[in-house]
Amino acid sequence: MADEHHPSPVDLPGPPMTSGPVLRWTTVIIAVATLFLGLTNATALNGWAVELAPTPVSARIVAATEAWEETTERLLLATPRAWMHARWKDLQALRFAGQEPAAE
Repeated sequence: MADEHHPSPVDLPGPPMTSGPVLRWTTVIIAVATLFLGLTNATALNGWAVELAPTPVSARIVAATEAWEETTERLLLATPRAWMHARWKDLQALRFAGQEPAAE
């Protein structure tokens, strides 16, 4: 018997969609994620900037990311990230009974 006579129990994908609604949806999702991370995770952006090789351009990038980080902290946009980071550090500090604290 040929397999085409037995329908698949799962929905098989159709031909790939590379334009139209799919491309628009993907573009919107990437833009929203970028905006959200830019507004709430300036610390990571600054961490990337300070790791760049020291040049006049990277110095301007560091200054801009530091200013942006201060702005997000002042506007309380950094609060969710700071809260989550504190919880993460609390979990990292947990030890079994009798276990020595982690080295700094």
